[in-house]
Amino acid sequence: MFDPDAEEQRRYWAGIRRRRDPTHPAVEAFAASKLAFIRDALPGDARTMLEVGAGNGYFSRSFAEAFDLTALDASANMLAMNPLPPARKVEGVAEALPFADDAFDVVFAGNLLHHLEAPAIAVREMARVARRHVVLLEPNALNPAMLLFGLLKRAERGALKFTPGYLRDLGRGVGLRLRAATVLGAVLPNRTPAAALPLVRHLERPSPLGFYAIAVFDV
Repeated sequence: MFDPDAEEQRRYWAGIRRRRDPTHPAVEAFAASKLAFIRDALPGDARTMLEVGAGNGYFSRSFAEAFDLTALDASANMLAMNPLPPARKVEGVAEALPFADDAFDVVFAGNLLHHLEAPAIAVREMARVARRHVVLLEPNALNPAMLLFGLLKRAERGALKFTPGYLRDLGRGVGLRLRAATVLGAVLPNRTPAAALPLVRHLERPSPLGFYAIAVFDV
């Protein structure tokens, strides 16, 4: 069945021609605080990770330094911009992951689920291919700036329902057990000027009105 929303998302990602490079200081700061929370929440022997919806690599570059990382995305355009080597990049959809059961220690999705018509299907697939843990990160709809962003930008409209509670319930709803959760962050990877980082970096800590909600689950 033709899904106009899915087709709109496909055109949106296929049409992006330029974004900040993953080496930009704001992108690095954006990823670093989330990676630190994940590493603190997970046991030290979690090694392999699948990143679902990896895009052009805003998380991939940093996460590849901490995990044996495989990056998957539905958009060939975005995946081509990702800095991981070709052997580590897979084109595919979150709702039907092209991997065997229990293939990775950790499966992570960052800022992906709000773009999907049925995020629970993707989370169930993530749980299937995860041997030990699933990590979900989404914009915090309780933050006024993120709420406004969702209202103004059509491609981001799905973020309006992603409160921290909704994110936790999404994982629990497919049988995952919550291990750790928080709300944190004030760096916008595409918007925060590098000159503002010395000030904004101090806000990359847990806060009820942080920009992003993150939940770590056990399978």
